[in-house]
Amino acid sequence: MKSNCKFLLFLLIWAIEYSTLAQNVKVEYQVKAKQSLKYPAFTEPFLLMIDKNVKSLFISKNKLISGKILKKYYDKKMASNSHKIVTSFSDPEIIQARKYKNKYKIVIEKNFSDHHLKLQQGAFMSKLQYEADLPKLNWQLTDKQKQILGYTVMQAKLHYKGRDFTAWYAPAIAVSDGPYKFWGLPGLILEIYDSKNDYHFTATGIEFPDKINFPKEYFSKGSTLMPVIQTTEQNFQKDFNKTFNPENVIGTTVYIGKNSEEMKAERVQKIKSLYNNPIELSND
Repeated sequence: MKSNCKFLLFLLIWAIEYSTLAQNVKVEYQVKAKQSLKYPAFTEPFLLMIDKNVKSLFISKNKLISGKILKKYYDKKMASNSHKIVTSFSDPEIIQARKYKNKYKIVIEKNFSDHHLKLQQGAFMSKLQYEADLPKLNWQLTDKQKQILGYTVMQAKLHYKGRDFTAWYAPAIAVSDGPYKFWGLPGLILEIYDSKNDYHFTATGIEFPDKINFPKEYFSKGSTLMPVIQTTEQNFQKDFNKTFNPENVIGTTVYIGKNSEEMKAERVQKIKSLYNNPIELSND
């Protein structure tokens, strides 16, 4: 009983600081993601931009960099008064943009004022998107601690969507947020990983800017070739799998001994195997 009282008092004091010391925070994470059971994990830099505990954005740094390069490239093409924009993979700008590969194709916006989030993720020849309430995460705090980027961080445990996670949060940074959908701890999450280490988010740098400049357009509006499919959090994985349909394959290349339908089916299955180990294994 006494330990519970101390914990509640700690949360109360932290909540007061949280509400009065709202600040802008920009965190860079190194994200390790093993999206496939067949292929090795990859790493990619991500940014978490937090605007005074009101709104945050979790997005690939590579996506932002390549996006800026391509925008400048196409703006230059438009300014040339050309009636038809011809893109070549040999153009220096295209080569440079392709160096910044966005493999973990996910963007998450959290709105803390209305406890709402919006997620968009790249699927096969499309993007899936849904809006939902911020998840209610049943964190279990421990007294273990260590140092990350000069901050004393505390340990917390979580079971979420079929995985067991260990998080390390910094009470000194009064921001109840973290990478991906993770939030709700009394301090900024600087590291979190699942028990299999398939997904590992590690902070590599922190800034406290006077102002957070969110990108103008970080959610794709979609197009004829790459539509945005509206779904729900509950149906996301089912709809994600549905996008891997041979009918969505563009092109009619035929190999000797195989017809186009066989070729398309093989291609789809190969690409689908790149995404058979999602971070969310269930809806629990």
